[in-house]
Amino acid sequence: MKKNKALSQLANQLARKANMERWCFCLLSTLQQTLQLTNITFLIEHEGESQVMASWFDDQFHFYPEPLPQHDFNDVPLVYFNQAKHDGKSARIIDSRCYTAIWDKPEHGLSRLILPIHTHYRQVGFLYAETMTPEPFDVQQKMVESLLILIASDLSARLLQQEVLTHHLTRRSVEAELEVRNHSITQYLSLLQNLHRVTLTLSKASNLEQLYRDAVQLGREYLAIDRMAIFLTDFEKNEMRGTFGTDPQGNLVSRTEFSSAIPDHPLVNEALSRKDHVVVKENAPLYFGKDQVGVGWNAMIAMWNGDNCIGWVAADNLINQRILTEHQKEILKLFGAALGQQIVIRRNHEMLKQLNLELEARVNERTKALVQANEALEEANQQLAQWSMQDGLTGIANRRFFDMALKRYWEQAVAQGSPLHMLMLDVDHFKRYNDQYGHLEGDNCLKKIASASR
Repeated sequence: MKKNKALSQLANQLARKANMERWCFCLLSTLQQTLQLTNITFLIEHEGESQVMASWFDDQFHFYPEPLPQHDFNDVPLVYFNQAKHDGKSARIIDSRCYTAIWDKPEHGLSRLILPIHTHYRQVGFLYAETMTPEPFDVQQKMVESLLILIASDLSARLLQQEVLTHHLTRRSVEAELEVRNHSITQYLSLLQNLHRVTLTLSKASNLEQLYRDAVQLGREYLAIDRMAIFLTDFEKNEMRGTFGTDPQGNLVSRTEFSSAIPDHPLVNEALSRKDHVVVKENAPLYFGKDQVGVGWNAMIAMWNGDNCIGWVAADNLINQRILTEHQKEILKLFGAALGQQIVIRRNHEMLKQLNLELEARVNERTKALVQANEALEEANQQLAQWSMQDGLTGIANRRFFDMALKRYWEQAVAQGSPLHMLMLDVDHFKRYNDQYGHLEGDNCLKKIASASR
């Protein structure tokens, strides 16, 4: 009864709210408590586009004074929303797939509610909600739909009033707008200068590890990013690997131990399929590893080598919760392209360095083998020379050695004027001995004489 009463009084409460932020908070908080909803997103229709104005996510209320384009918001699955928008009626879908969290497992039994807010002649807005207990909505569905029809006119009038007020303020604040733009341009130029400084430093990295480390550290320091991490991809293995990143406290940490299959998630798929594009999702779960540590905007910038994606840069606003400006998006896009180039250059350099080391090792191996072959050849030549000076049967010097030695000693004796002596041995009756006892005994006889003469 209390829940029915809360819904019946909601229209009157909304009519008394002073501004859109309070109006949205009253609407979402009441529906969240009454219908036991976990997440709620409130969208308005503006010039044919659906834009997110407020959300209730993990018990946190967020209001966006400048509504976000629906495709930049992490919570609403487009496939169901567009169908409900086309049909113009409420829809409840049971779907276990994760459209928000990258690492969370599917939630079986999760109901998704899409509720249009429309007047008799046009759609004004939508409510998208998720719940694990759809019974309260089922019981009160007609009352909820009647309530949304009842508040549609109030919402339409408030949006029109806000549009007129915005237009009026815009006309009155041209000078202020110019000042803001000049300040914005100054910030952009400062970021460009910082990016140039970062790029120059990265080009001097001595190896890939230093490149990854410096990229995260300098990217955060000079590009005004809370947290940053660099992941590498191997699509043949469907694998992503960590390099360096930022922990929840903002410290630079090595993440080389982190590896996982590449998540099949809309954010990841969009980022890895588009060149020169920064994919940003608001109201997104923020992670350290696979553990969720907060909620905020999450950005991904893919890095490319030609048509091959080699990894991505991840960034978020976990620590300071600052908004991401259009200028920062552009700087992140340029940063991702520059870092991708440096990774490719460094990989090619290290590959060339490794090839040179392998070539040098191969040359050294061939040189060593050639030296060994030359030494073996020299040894063989010496052995052949020695054998050419020896008698094959007796092992003593032969006639060739005698002729060479005689010539050398003769010249030496002549030069010194000294006498030269020579001893000759003759074996008597050797032929008769050889003929009588055979060649084998004759050879043995010569060997014994040679041995005795040494």
